Amino acid sequence: MQYRQSDRKLYFHELSTTSQKYFIPYIEKYKEITHGINVLEIGCGDGGNLLPFSKKGCNTLGVDLAECRISDAKKFFHEANAAGEFFASDIFDIKGKDGLFDLIICHDVLEHIVTMFAKANTLRQVGCRSSEASRLRPHGKPPRCFS
Repeated sequence: MQYRQSDRKLYFHELSTTSQKYFIPYIEKYKEITHGINVLEIGCGDGGNLLPFSKKGCNTLGVDLAECRISDAKKFFHEANAAGEFFASDIFDIKGKDGLFDLIICHDVLEHIVTMFAKANTLRQVGCRSSEASRLRPHGKPPRCFS
């Protein structure tokens, strides 16, 4: 493990900077990031990727299996005076959020899913293909999907 990963606050700020400098400009080639859009990050960790979206006025929701990461996310967002909603849960156990999101982020997540079948199924579930369990709004689309 690198030092930056053991210093959670440093790692949070590095992810936030990366998201601001690279993710948002890339995503905006495909979808404008505007005040009020709903952004979900699956496997959000400490929430660093979501901070720039929150600062732009987006409604952000982060989900991660690790309660300690969610605790840090809530703390770091509070310290940054940023709004965000965070849950320690499996994404498929979150109820009442289907069809809500304009944008879904999965950064450094898919490698934690054991089989290729599970990866493909996960992408279908979150909206990369038509699915009864799609969490995207009817016109929400991820910028890239993999088959």
